[in-house]
Amino acid sequence: MGISRNSRLFVAMLALGGGLATWAAESGENGEIMPAQDMVLWYRQPAATWVETLPIGNGMIGARVFGGVNQERIALNESTFWSGRPHDYDSPEASQYFPQIRDLVFAGKFQEADKIANEHFMGKPVGQQAFQPLGDLLLSFENGGEAKEYRRELDMRTGVVRTTYRSGDDRFMREVFVSYPDRVMVVRISGDKPGRVSLRAQLKSHFVEDISATPGKLVMAGGWSSKLPVTDWVISRVDGKGLRFQTVLQAFPEGGQSETTNSALRVRGADSVTFILAAATSFVNYHDISGDPAAACEKILSGVRGKDYATLFRRHEADFRSLMGRVQLKVGDDSRKGEPTDERLKAVHEGGSDPDLEAQCFQFGRYILAASSRAGGQPANLQGIWNEATSPNWGSKYTININTEMNYWLAEVCNLAECHQPLFGMLKDISETGARTAKTYYGCEGWVAHHNIDLWRGTAPVDAACYGMWPVGGAWLCRHLWEHYEYGGDRKFLAEYYPVMKGSALFLLTLMVEHPKYHWLVTPFSMSPEHGFVYGNGKNASLSPSPTMDIAITRDLFTHCIEASRILGVDGEFRGKLESALKRLPPYQVNSKGYLQEWIEDWQPVDHGHNMSPDFAFFPGTSITLRGTPELAAVIRKGMEEKPARRGGWPLAWSICMWARLERGDKVGEGVTMMLRNSLAPNLHNKGCNQSDASFGLTAGIAEALLQSHAGEICLLPALPASWPDGAVKGLRARGGLEVSMRWRGGKLQSAEIFSDKATECLVRYGTKTTRLTLNAGQSLHVNAALEVTPP
Repeated sequence: MGISRNSRLFVAMLALGGGLATWAAESGENGEIMPAQDMVLWYRQPAATWVETLPIGNGMIGARVFGGVNQERIALNESTFWSGRPHDYDSPEASQYFPQIRDLVFAGKFQEADKIANEHFMGKPVGQQAFQPLGDLLLSFENGGEAKEYRRELDMRTGVVRTTYRSGDDRFMREVFVSYPDRVMVVRISGDKPGRVSLRAQLKSHFVEDISATPGKLVMAGGWSSKLPVTDWVISRVDGKGLRFQTVLQAFPEGGQSETTNSALRVRGADSVTFILAAATSFVNYHDISGDPAAACEKILSGVRGKDYATLFRRHEADFRSLMGRVQLKVGDDSRKGEPTDERLKAVHEGGSDPDLEAQCFQFGRYILAASSRAGGQPANLQGIWNEATSPNWGSKYTININTEMNYWLAEVCNLAECHQPLFGMLKDISETGARTAKTYYGCEGWVAHHNIDLWRGTAPVDAACYGMWPVGGAWLCRHLWEHYEYGGDRKFLAEYYPVMKGSALFLLTLMVEHPKYHWLVTPFSMSPEHGFVYGNGKNASLSPSPTMDIAITRDLFTHCIEASRILGVDGEFRGKLESALKRLPPYQVNSKGYLQEWIEDWQPVDHGHNMSPDFAFFPGTSITLRGTPELAAVIRKGMEEKPARRGGWPLAWSICMWARLERGDKVGEGVTMMLRNSLAPNLHNKGCNQSDASFGLTAGIAEALLQSHAGEICLLPALPASWPDGAVKGLRARGGLEVSMRWRGGKLQSAEIFSDKATECLVRYGTKTTRLTLNAGQSLHVNAALEVTPP
């Protein structure tokens, strides 16, 4: 393979902190508003814990780099390596209990309904499976000595982790990235003097069965099995074996000597060495694991054969920059960029303010989506694509009563639309498995998914009634199909996925019945996600007919299906049924405290669990809007102001999005700062349960504060935080195929550029001013604060 970088270039890169591209300003050909260094996270020490590691990935392989000096660990994941094996979770006996549970709920015997649901309506088994660690790449260095001038960094623009340090008179640099174009992880280790690179490379895994070696190559083969204990209650134990995998490591040293033992690759006295790692499993699809991981790895490696490091780097960098370079955000004072990221975050923890770091957090959410969700891989799960535990929290699954959806809230507005694709692929899968579940459990047409999904696309209710008895999870996911269409206007995409939306709507249409007391059309029993209520003489329960979130999700789905059928010119009769059903849904109600009522009755909530579910109607839903339904928006505002503040994690991220829709920039700013203080780890990832959702949700909330397009108009800077008085943003997307860039000073809009990829008209709002613009395909218009069109 072999390529050499001359020593002068190497020293220059080290002097600049690792990589000329890291610190150089962009060429400007894409209209960048800031230098590339604004996307660099850096640290003065190796990672000591998981939440300090730096993530990289290509949607199929995920890796976390620790940056150790003498011992380097790069933790590996592969998006299809999960516990268990193909399985149908549906309980054949469930349908016989459906009428009994329904009748108990309508009779007000809610605890009794909960009991029957727990005993007879859960999936078999009651828990699903878990995302698994693939293994580790371990590098043991022989240069020894104390490391000085140490620097570990992640360049989010290029998806490259660099570690640089001095040991004695020698300087060393490592570069690690995971290439989407070439489907491999690449590790490059070099020194500033010839012959100073000596190390041993090994592979390990909890599930290894065999390690073999040939000159320059290490092959680890294995398979998931039930030999390890399960320590998280939501993961069901499965005996026997499951997915097989193979990991192949190749070494390409320049100079020096190399040798291969049975379990290691050893390099001595080299100028540099490049490692290429490929990984694959036997996963074909959710019901087939007969694939050949060895053949898959060979195909991947044959695709990079003959490509030197410079070529691999260039192909990876071009691909990753094409995603990350689309959106730029510049706020705050960049004078602290010379301080390590963890020290800056600590200063915020201690009460400081750092808007520029907040902008970094915005880009970090975009970064981890680009790294964890690409076509060909699985969707981003609870931990993105990074997990080191065999029994991870909540199984590191797809929890679709908020977490999975929050992962993708940023995809369209933050100009990463293609990263949405794995979620759409999963929707097609669960429309198949969910059709069986709809028949087996409810005797209904269409398809259903409840609150959790795993690799095997289980759609039955799982865990317990107080978590899983929620038949609108799939309906919520369908919102992402419509959003993708609204932003991009791809009619072919809409035609392809309309049957998925229709199937979800058909399920609800055949499930809902008339409430015997109120005569509204209701889901006969469901729950407000993970939140119970108190009724009668202090009794607690979960199940009730049509909680408010069910109503809001159903309103959205039916409205979107009606519009899609009109656009496509199909299903006129079905469209009419949806229109009639919409008129019979329960109205939004206001409870005795003046908040949006969570259940069909004004019950008191229990004092734990989710308490945000009714907010769906306002965000991400659109059946309540600030100007379209001002009375209900005022009810939403009252609840946000008076209920206990959400102080971290995904609830705080959702709150930031809500405050943005309420156009309260002060509350957005408070929420963003609180997120940094309470929830973010040194690597800017959400530290709570190692979940990724809050990091994704924070990015979505910031985007929502800068640009909104959900209510039929393009709203510029609707909720700008006061702590961001001066700044600029480039490349956010608005519904209708529009792209928006803005500059502001003193908290006021200075100028905005609106680009359209097709001929269109749009209504633009800034504050109380509105104007209607007409754009040709490929045209940009510039407007000022008065919304007057100005020269570019």
